Amino acid sequence: MLVALSSAGCGLRLDTAPPEAPNPDPAEELRQEAAARTATLAATVGGVTDPEDGAAVLERVAVHADVHLDALGGVWVAWPGGAPEGATPPPPPPTAPVDDPSAADVVELLATGASEAREAAVAAPTEDLAVLLASVSLSRSRGAADLATAVGAPPVEPAAAPMNRDTLLARGVDGPTVQVLDQARYAYEAVAARTSEVSRESAKARADHLQLLVDVAIEAGAPDARLGVYSLPGADEEAGLNAEQAAAVRAETLLLEHWLFSLGRADADLRPALLDAAAAAAARILEWGGTLPALPGLPRD
Repeated sequence: MLVALSSAGCGLRLDTAPPEAPNPDPAEELRQEAAARTATLAATVGGVTDPEDGAAVLERVAVHADVHLDALGGVWVAWPGGAPEGATPPPPPPTAPVDDPSAADVVELLATGASEAREAAVAAPTEDLAVLLASVSLSRSRGAADLATAVGAPPVEPAAAPMNRDTLLARGVDGPTVQVLDQARYAYEAVAARTSEVSRESAKARADHLQLLVDVAIEAGAPDARLGVYSLPGADEEAGLNAEQAAAVRAETLLLEHWLFSLGRADADLRPALLDAAAAAAARILEWGGTLPALPGLPRD
C-alpha cells in the first residue's frame, strides 16, 4: 500500500496497488489447459467445410466438444468485461483453430487431446477432476478412432485392457465391487444362454472372466455381496437393441462407471490401469450395438 501527500494540504491519501488476477492452483491449471484444448478442438471442427466423408462423425465430435467444454467450466478469462485501471491481465490460453482444417486435422487433435486428457486425469489432484478428464479422454479416443475409419485416415486404436487380478487387488476389494462384477457376470451368462454361436462364445468368455474376478475379490477378503438374482433389461427399441444386447450394454456400462469411480479415488500409479479397464468396457458397449454419450461413465442428467 502506498502513502502519499494529498494535494489539498497536509492530509494523507492511501493509494492501493492495482488488482492482480488470482494465481491458479494445480487443479485449476489442469482444468484450464483442458478447457483451452477443448475450445481449440471445437473451433477446428466448426471450420471443416464440405467433408467428403465422416460428416456424421464430425457432427457428433462437435456436439461432444461443446459438452466437454461446458463440463470443464469453459475457458477462464480474467476480467472478461475489461481489466481494472492499472491491472495487467494474464495472457489468454491459446484456443485458435487450425487454419483451413481437414477431417484428418480433427483426427490428430482428437488423438492428441485424448492422450493429454489421459495424462491430466492421472495427475489430477482432485477426484472429480480426475474422473471428468478420464471420461473426456475416453470420448476423444473413440471419436478419433471413428473419424479415422470414416475418412480413411491411419487407424487409431484406443488404449484398453480388461480388468485383471493384479489391478483389482491393488485397487482394493469391497462389497460394492463384488456386486458390480457379479451382476455383470450374471448378465453375460444370461446372454450366453440366449444368443447365437459367435455371440455365445464371446458372452461366455466374458462371464468366465468376471467370475474369476469375483472369486479373486472374495478370496482376498471382500464381503460376499452377491445376490441370487439380478434384474435384466428388456429390449431397447429406441436404441435398436434386442434384450441380449441391452443386457450386455448395461453390464458394461455398470463396469465402466465403477472403474471411473475407482479411478478418482486411486493413487496416480494405479489410474492408467483403471482407465484401460474403463476403455475396455466402453469398447464392448459398442461391440454389442450400444452408443457412448459425450461423457462416458458419468451420470447422465
